[in-house]
Amino acid sequence: MADLRIDNSMNELNEGTEQEVHYIEDIDAASDFELKHTPNIEIIEEASGQTVKISIGLKGISHPQTEEHLIEWIRLFVGDEMVGDVGFGPTNVVEASFKIKRDNQPVIVQALCNLHGIWEARA
Repeated sequence: MADLRIDNSMNELNEGTEQEVHYIEDIDAASDFELKHTPNIEIIEEASGQTVKISIGLKGISHPQTEEHLIEWIRLFVGDEMVGDVGFGPTNVVEASFKIKRDNQPVIVQALCNLHGIWEARA
């Protein structure tokens, strides 16, 4: 379930320390715990590029957003370059949209849960 997939640019953003990055290897075998922490990525093709819509949670299982347990931030990477980030508090809905031009590079989203670390999805 976990991997150290932070490259140098992502590593610098995470205060220079390698943190375990969690991701789902097999969506059909994923637990509710994994589903509620994993970023959901929707890419909408447009004439001028793409819009990436991000939320947290898959298959209708959403992450709580309370003082005790919350998503603190999401970061959007196109290839290995961070192109957007948003911070969240306990009363925020964890959703974001970004306009990008990806030129066939992978879209990577990382989200930090204050209790369960960094979770990643790729598209």
